[in-house]
Amino acid sequence: MINSLFTRANVIARLNESPLHLYLSDLAQKLNRQGYSRDVIRRHLCAAEKFGRWLTANKLTPSDVNEPLVKRYVAEQWHHSADCGREQMKAHAGLMHLVRMLRESRVISDAAVELSDTPAHTWLCGFEKYLVQVAGTTEGTCKRYLPIAQRFIEQTFGDGTLQWRTVTADHVTAFVTKEATTKSGFGRKAAPVAIRAVIRFLVSSGDIRVGLDAAVPTMRSWKHAALPRHISDDLLDRVLADCRDSKPNNHRNLAIVLLLARLGIRANEVVQIEIEDIDWRNGRINIRPGKNHTERVLPLSQEVGDALAQYLSKARPHSDSRRVFLSHRPPYHPLVGSSAISVMAKRALLGNGFKQGRLIGSHNFRHTVASTMVSNGATFKDVADVLGHRSIQTTGIYAKLDLKSLAAVALPWRGDAR
Repeated sequence: MINSLFTRANVIARLNESPLHLYLSDLAQKLNRQGYSRDVIRRHLCAAEKFGRWLTANKLTPSDVNEPLVKRYVAEQWHHSADCGREQMKAHAGLMHLVRMLRESRVISDAAVELSDTPAHTWLCGFEKYLVQVAGTTEGTCKRYLPIAQRFIEQTFGDGTLQWRTVTADHVTAFVTKEATTKSGFGRKAAPVAIRAVIRFLVSSGDIRVGLDAAVPTMRSWKHAALPRHISDDLLDRVLADCRDSKPNNHRNLAIVLLLARLGIRANEVVQIEIEDIDWRNGRINIRPGKNHTERVLPLSQEVGDALAQYLSKARPHSDSRRVFLSHRPPYHPLVGSSAISVMAKRALLGNGFKQGRLIGSHNFRHTVASTMVSNGATFKDVADVLGHRSIQTTGIYAKLDLKSLAAVALPWRGDAR
């Protein structure tokens, strides 16, 4: 396949003489099956050939390849690049196709691609298992907690051994305070919550005594300080109209926006929807357990159902995955995490005139659903059931939207008129 991808004889000869030449043709065929363009395949093959020459210069063989080695190579090659961050990410992503293919070909073992076997990494793996199996946290929560836990280890122990019994209240307070200075709003609460989870894990494993969690400072914030930013009817109409144009990925985007705007489901709940969750016959959609670990069933309107059917029948790429929403670029993996939905929602809102500000994304559609329900006389219990709130107090913020009822119970102002 290499001969059909390249026309220059010197490039073909260089690829055929590479230490990795036995695997380059298979890599090209694999990328082609996954739907990558000709230019992308050529770029990945040339990157692999260059990596092969580096292996030879360092007296390494294909069986020595693993992810830490790829990271080392990428860091060396792009250390002096003016745009090193972006180039490093692209190079690492491209060479990981090679690593996966070498693993599938049994050239390297599964263990060869592990990040490391350091005490910190081993501990973090145990912490992650605790979060999932004992605490019951979601995948998104784990992704937020683990980097914070890693930074806590680095600040507390540096490169030394993990001596948890030496951790004091001052260590905990200093770390959480430092983390808070780099965040704003609700982001300031992430570190305290994550560190409390770390302490609970350490207590359960017997590494520290009970009581250290009292040293975690509380980040104060005003509850219900402002109205949720909802979307006007005119803006929502413009967003939906924009999603109905002829862009290749807009069948998918229209279905996602309608799920957000009509059903008020969370971004991470959107990415978890599988084909079997859609009950076409009874007009219902099953929302899998997410943030509050509770499954719920919502009605599937004709508008949302039509958009889903159009995407599934006309625009969804072929895939063995049962997840409904896939990336619109090869290799067409399922969308991972809520960020893909939030970014798409933010672009759609800002592109149609939504005012710039904090916390723009998929939750604005969710707030709009709640606002509409409250304005139409729905009870807070109804809103909580639709949105999947565990506590009715969470839904209480929408009480401020019913200004007419609030005005009726407001006490008269006894001061001078102003």
